[in-house]
Amino acid sequence: MKRCSILLLFIVLSMVSFAQEVARPQMWGIAKMTFLVSNYEMAREYYGRFLGFDVAFSYNSELGTVLSFKVNDRQFLEFVEDDAAENKQRLISYSIETDDVEQMRMYLQQKGVEVPEKITVDGAGNEVFLVHDNSGVPLEFIKLTNRSLHKKSKGKYLSDNRISERIHHAGLYCDEVLDNDSFYVGILGFKELWRYPENRDEKVMMNYYQIPDCVENIEHYRTNDKNFNHPCFLVDDMQETIYTLKERRGENSLGRPMVGKGNRWLLNMKNADGTKVEFTEMHTVR
Repeated sequence: MKRCSILLLFIVLSMVSFAQEVARPQMWGIAKMTFLVSNYEMAREYYGRFLGFDVAFSYNSELGTVLSFKVNDRQFLEFVEDDAAENKQRLISYSIETDDVEQMRMYLQQKGVEVPEKITVDGAGNEVFLVHDNSGVPLEFIKLTNRSLHKKSKGKYLSDNRISERIHHAGLYCDEVLDNDSFYVGILGFKELWRYPENRDEKVMMNYYQIPDCVENIEHYRTNDKNFNHPCFLVDDMQETIYTLKERRGENSLGRPMVGKGNRWLLNMKNADGTKVEFTEMHTVR
């Protein structure tokens, strides 16, 4: 009888534990990347006139006014002015969209990740919280609420001059490139899309992790430059992209196209602060 009581207690406790288990909510892609910039005039010149993105709105944050450039209805590049930006780590955060920010916070807390005590509402009206990955890169989880400036801009500020209509991936600095990162793979469920070298008997130098519920991804690359963090824009035709940028460049510098390790055309450039932007074609070199 005593053994039956102990077994019943064990079953009950197991059921309670199972009931309290928090599932990971879905993730819908890269919502935005936010950087320090030396001045807003340079941001308007580089990301506005040169790259062709419209300023959609601005809003207040703890770091200062946020100037938001629109890539598409769900993706944005945002900037906070800091006259010492050139000498600082410029990525403020990259943001992944999720349907339930509080559930994500609870899920990560359950997994032992250091999270804030509660979610907050940012100056644009979105529900957010911030964590850091294993290399200290700031990752924000965000729910773009219907009352937010981002959602209210739907269908607006979509310039025909945009050099790209989508952020393909976020390139991220890391201390060490791993085949199975304990944070992204082990906790968040990202999946490795591709690694270099592809031979698993060799030490991985670069890899791409798919965000689980969509087709966007992050790139991990080991470098001494913590300002490696960058958006990578998708383009249909690299030659046309280069020619368009050549015609618009003014005082801005152009990079040289190259075929990357994944056998795709790439173009890398930097603004006056040294903050990188990258372009890639969807298809491999033909």
